[in-house]
Amino acid sequence: MAPPPLQTNDRTKSLSYVLAGLFFVLVLIEKSLGFSGQGMVKNWSKDSFKNIGNSGQKRMPVASSDPFGNGEWEDDLAWEEEALENTVAISEKPAQTKPLLDDGFSIPEVTLPEDRFPFHGKSLKEDAGYLSVYFLKFYGQGKNSQSQLVKVTRQFNGGDPIPFILSQLQNGPNPEEKSKGVLNSLPKKLRFDTNYKMEEGILHISFSRDLEIGGSPEILKDRLDQICYSFIGNFGIKGVVLYIGNTRLRSLGGDGMTLPDVLVRNPRKVILF
Repeated sequence: MAPPPLQTNDRTKSLSYVLAGLFFVLVLIEKSLGFSGQGMVKNWSKDSFKNIGNSGQKRMPVASSDPFGNGEWEDDLAWEEEALENTVAISEKPAQTKPLLDDGFSIPEVTLPEDRFPFHGKSLKEDAGYLSVYFLKFYGQGKNSQSQLVKVTRQFNGGDPIPFILSQLQNGPNPEEKSKGVLNSLPKKLRFDTNYKMEEGILHISFSRDLEIGGSPEILKDRLDQICYSFIGNFGIKGVVLYIGNTRLRSLGGDGMTLPDVLVRNPRKVILF
């Protein structure tokens, strides 16, 4: 016996299930292609079905009137942050970059104006008399020996006292002083520039490179003390600035002993000869 035919209501329900399933599948496909629900509802029909199977093609972005639906507001905030970070006050001038000279092989050396020896200066004039010059004498033996400054006098016939004292330091102690153990820590080949400058109580003088050659750090300090004690305290001199040739002396000796900007008297014992 043949089965009874399906009722009309059952057919309608089956068809609705199929259509609902098909609609759900289409929604999933549209979602996978990057379309929102609103776009699918508005553009449903032919255009919607044309998009099926075209996922490999690049689509042009659809403009939206909602600023929060795209990334425009984020770009605006990023621009504002960058603008705030790079702000320049009205009263300030932007720093000017100086062009660097680079030949690719060496770094150029720059000598600042204050590091150059001032060649022109007003000469001092003093009346005839006796001027003090300082040398050394060692006491003790071996590792226990220590140097002491020795103060001697030289007859001055008047004129400029600066070159006179420099020449006496260069000549060293006389024979009588040598016989009593007085020595000179300054090298015999040392030369000095007769030009100098006095500026606000600071004496600028220049020596040859022999000033920093040879001798232990203690001997180098003795050289500085001989020069400083012979000048400072006389003729209104409060400090000394040394130069090697035309360049200001910033360090001394092979160990690179750093020198202060202005040399002054180092407190130490002085023996009167």
